[in-house]
Amino acid sequence: MKQILLLLLLIEGALAGSYTLESLLYTAGKHNDLSKALSQEALSLKAKSRADTATDPMAIYVEGTRAYPDGGKSGNEYAVGASKTFKLPTIREQELAIQQLSNDAVMLEGKKSLLNFRNGLKNLYHQHCLDQQNYRVFKRSYEDFVKLFKKKQKAYTYQEISLRELMQLETEKNRLYAKLMSLDMERKISKETLTTLAGISEHAQFSCQDIYPVRSRVSLPKSFSLTKEAYNKRLQSTKKAVERYSHGFDSVDVSAQYTNELDVDRYTIGVTIPLNFGSEKYEQERVAAMYQNSAIEHRYHQVLKEKRSQLTRLRLMLKSEAAMTHALMKNYRKYKQKVLPLMRKSYDLGETSVIEYLLSKQKLYQLQEEIYQTKKAYYNTLFQLYSVSEKKDI
Repeated sequence: MKQILLLLLLIEGALAGSYTLESLLYTAGKHNDLSKALSQEALSLKAKSRADTATDPMAIYVEGTRAYPDGGKSGNEYAVGASKTFKLPTIREQELAIQQLSNDAVMLEGKKSLLNFRNGLKNLYHQHCLDQQNYRVFKRSYEDFVKLFKKKQKAYTYQEISLRELMQLETEKNRLYAKLMSLDMERKISKETLTTLAGISEHAQFSCQDIYPVRSRVSLPKSFSLTKEAYNKRLQSTKKAVERYSHGFDSVDVSAQYTNELDVDRYTIGVTIPLNFGSEKYEQERVAAMYQNSAIEHRYHQVLKEKRSQLTRLRLMLKSEAAMTHALMKNYRKYKQKVLPLMRKSYDLGETSVIEYLLSKQKLYQLQEEIYQTKKAYYNTLFQLYSVSEKKDI
């Protein structure tokens, strides 16, 4: 059902000419080489496990002899035989379980890479949407300024303003244009990065109506779930290995041979049972598995300490950046609703010069720029937090 909904979202986005975040992730997942690599690696590990736990092939041997018995007739003798090693069924099951648990741990680590890729893609989506929004806001401000500049050009024609004032306005117009081109380049670069990584057309458009709200706290249930699951798989694998090498014997060698002598036919059947307790190999294998078990535990606890430390740091950063964003937005609204109208009224009444009025509008854009930069930092932190906590929200 979920796949059908995602497909509908994708079709809707394609018809509308824009991608939502969810349809973008769905499309990127279909064309993502990392997903394909993980799928192929899983098949490779499965085949390798079967190969490593399979028994050796049957051996066939042939012998030939020229016999010269004392006082008898000489002649040829030969022998034909075959041998095969059979593992006990429980041994092969344990070996397959050991390999499967180890393979599962490897694939869980691979899923973390895929999760990091998705979070990176979400971050790029948000960054591009912010770049696009910032460009549009600045473009409107630039266009308003150009209209004002044209009015002042006419005013200069009628000698209502000085050449010095007009030159100041033209210099400011050129500066704003250069800034506009810089912002345009930023949004194009962020879009190219996003489309390239997602594997979609460079002409794709993005909805940007579904960016995450700025919140000081985010819910992170079941943090480090992939790391914990991989740890449990590795631990179970080493415990199985201890059990595997605790058997007194684990295989049976069966051989059969036909021998043709000068005047006798011989049929021989043999059974060999290697006794593991007679070799140091199996004892050391058990010891190695126990040490490995201990090493896995220590490494896991160290990784968790580092991840928890990162999580705490990122949570504090997120809280700070969210608080800063909300404060800046409050200041922006207050300035736009109260201060700027007063400056406009003063300008219309001739109490304030055009330069002073433009400086007041420049202050408004500076507040917008601060909000923009703080939001970019916020989303960087947010998706780092999701990656460290191994959270998969959509």
